[in-house]
Amino acid sequence: MKRIQTLAVISTLVSITVIWGCVEKSTELTEAERDRISGFISNDAPSPQHELNISFENKIELLGYDIDTETLRPGQTFEVTWHWHCKRPLEDGWRAFTHFTDAAGADRLNQDNEGDIRQLYPPGRWKAGEYIRDVQRMTLPNDWNSDEATIYVGLWNGPHRLQVTEGPSDGDNRAKAIEIDVASTAPTPEPALPALITKQTDADITIDGELDEDAWSTAVATTRFVNTMNGAVAEPETTAKTLWDDDNLYIAFDVKDDHLRSSFDERDDHLWEQDTVEVMVDPDGDGRNYFELQVSPSGVTFETRYDTQRQPQPFGHVDWNPEIEAAADVRGTVNDDEGDEGYSVELRIPWAAFVDGDAPGETPEAGATWRMNFFVMDARAGDAPQRAAGWSPPRVGDFHTLNRFGRVTFADAAGSIPAPTAVEPGGATPEAAGAGAAVAPTKVQLPARVLKQLNAGRNNRAALMAAEGRDSPGPGEAAPEPPNMRQPRQPAAPAAGE
Repeated sequence: MKRIQTLAVISTLVSITVIWGCVEKSTELTEAERDRISGFISNDAPSPQHELNISFENKIELLGYDIDTETLRPGQTFEVTWHWHCKRPLEDGWRAFTHFTDAAGADRLNQDNEGDIRQLYPPGRWKAGEYIRDVQRMTLPNDWNSDEATIYVGLWNGPHRLQVTEGPSDGDNRAKAIEIDVASTAPTPEPALPALITKQTDADITIDGELDEDAWSTAVATTRFVNTMNGAVAEPETTAKTLWDDDNLYIAFDVKDDHLRSSFDERDDHLWEQDTVEVMVDPDGDGRNYFELQVSPSGVTFETRYDTQRQPQPFGHVDWNPEIEAAADVRGTVNDDEGDEGYSVELRIPWAAFVDGDAPGETPEAGATWRMNFFVMDARAGDAPQRAAGWSPPRVGDFHTLNRFGRVTFADAAGSIPAPTAVEPGGATPEAAGAGAAVAPTKVQLPARVLKQLNAGRNNRAALMAAEGRDSPGPGEAAPEPPNMRQPRQPAAPAAGE
């Protein structure tokens, strides 16, 4: 039976995100950010579809919610609007959380930071008398295997939870907000990740944004960028290309855009609020120590590095300032009222910039694969909303969806990917045997106990991949090692709210 049962709210959140609260409190919102949230704040009481009467210490009330579906399916994206009322202001650092649990009570999904209110105007900033529309667009995991989902929301600050003083509670200041049926259908298959071949080059590339070197004309282009939520063809029409040599990674974008706007002129300004192209790079594809770079049509850059997904908050290690070169070539004029045609961008990024801890990055070998994604943000004229498109669509409202980054494989100048050198069991490589020498393969019958150990190792790796929610490693991606097989595994940073 389809049902939506209104209930109330939880919190189980990690102390590490209190850092975000402190940092974000001292960060003033830009004019564009204020515009983004202005429509979500009111002094007039709302009329939610589903009423709730949840009070948190008589300071914050959850009045109810709107939802755009009566049942869910695995992989389905849906929207919930929470209606909050601030009766008395909270102290700095208080934030909201959203968690999903299955029918067995297991926590399955954390959406604490989803939505403009969560990111730009958390509860620690709310003023007395304000009514807050907290809109969240979320996706039920494809592998959901329960016939219902319970959604919890609440308020937290480090290890503290604001007490539920009115409304159903579990005795530990957690209360349910929504309980909704999940249709018993097979999960929607995850769309395949795009792949790109990047050629090695010995060309002397001038970073001027013009893309007029012969090397760019032979470089492989991405498919046209698509809608980041559903994968449909999207505007502005954009493609990217990559090249590499022993010292640098080169990235080029071509954007067709009839309205160029970017008023930023300082390094590390919030370029994403207007027109910009963006690249994210996760060299080893493990979701840790990844990099974000943006270039505006005016040639201004933004660079940051993250330890894990969106950590540290709010914008990563913005003090990461690699010695990159970037330039844009504009077909039109930025920030005037006349029509434009678009712009192209060139980036030269030294391999050493992709630092691993304190060590500089190293040149990848031909045949290696890195995880990357490319995006474009496009401000429109007047009050029209900003547009976005990407190479590999995250299909949720977060560009930092690391498992959706595409695969970029390093090839030689001809575009060929070298095959790994074969090593015969118990023998030398063909090269070691001398030119023209025939090397007969040696057949080795391994003992049963050795075969058992090898199979156990392979199964352990598969189990680890499944536990991390990853598919099989692509070319150049190392399979994770079971604990204590070679070296201690680094523990994954806990997700906010866990």
